Amino acid sequence: MRIRQPSSVALLFALVGAGLAYGQDNHDIPKVRQTPAYLVGEELRAARLYAEVLPTVVTITALGAAPAKEGQEPPRSIGSGVVISANGHVVTAAHVVERSESILVKTHDGKSRPAEILFIESSADIALLRILDPGEDLEFARLGDSDQLAIGQMAYVIGAPLGLENSFSVGHISSFREFGRLYDGTILAEFIQTDAAINSGNSGGPVFSSNGEVIGIASMILSKSGGFEGLGFVITINTAKQLLALEDRGWMGIETVYLNSAGVARLLNQDLEGGLLIQHVVNGSPADKAGLRGGQFSVQTGNQVFLLGGDLILEIGEQETCHSQCLIRAHDRTSHLDKIPIKLLRDGKILDVVVDISRTRMNFLLGAATE
Repeated sequence: MRIRQPSSVALLFALVGAGLAYGQDNHDIPKVRQTPAYLVGEELRAARLYAEVLPTVVTITALGAAPAKEGQEPPRSIGSGVVISANGHVVTAAHVVERSESILVKTHDGKSRPAEILFIESSADIALLRILDPGEDLEFARLGDSDQLAIGQMAYVIGAPLGLENSFSVGHISSFREFGRLYDGTILAEFIQTDAAINSGNSGGPVFSSNGEVIGIASMILSKSGGFEGLGFVITINTAKQLLALEDRGWMGIETVYLNSAGVARLLNQDLEGGLLIQHVVNGSPADKAGLRGGQFSVQTGNQVFLLGGDLILEIGEQETCHSQCLIRAHDRTSHLDKIPIKLLRDGKILDVVVDISRTRMNFLLGAATE
């Protein structure tokens, strides 16, 4: 049998293919880079800071509910976060995880681990997660004091903008902004404005000071183009610490809209004085564990869009949810309770459930490294 010699073109493709395969195998092993000896001043400080704090930064993948069509993957979003304790507690932005069905946290060792939500405050854009199996020797960051900052000092951001993990950007603190009050006005939500580059995927990631302490959590940008234009906003770490250390919170993990009697009649065809229509239930929250249900399909009335199909809360702690003053009284009557009785309307039937919020009434910062 005659052995045919490969053509030069075939040989070229074979060599290129072998080279690509060889290169891919090599790229599985991260290249070790040494800090150049010629770095001085700010360059050297930034390089050292990045190497020091990088092991505390994580990438978060939040998976939504599975789509109705078979064969499609569930929606997912990518964000960032920072480990704050050896027990696997991770601080991130609320909007990264609040609508998720499951969460994966990728730590510096390259492993992705499932995590649960312990607490969310959407109006401050802060969430606390717990890695279910953090393993040993998990590195965690030091939390600074954002009241001890000055406009003009450096701000260092690490995260996964557009999914590009472990990206580093440097800028300055441009200003401090206040956008609203939380928890009946007892905690002021403060934001740091920065020109350090922040993009989609940076959300929830840490912003560090030059001494390696977390001074804020990346939250949002103002942009006309949709990309970063030098106006990034970071929730201050002191706001986050106040929220996470609060021990008298009454967090159930639901997002609701209030309907008066006219709204209940129009949307639900019920003759009731009013109620709280559940829009979303945070996965793994006290409300979720109690079996409360969120909306499933949207309707628009006027300029408002509602999700229908969820529970309508009629009473909280035996206080009717009839109007705004009723809601205030319900808050006052349940502020000391670990187990909150709820009366609700579901599929035309009145049900009584109890929501256990005892796990949320704790100082989540215990075990974290704080100043």
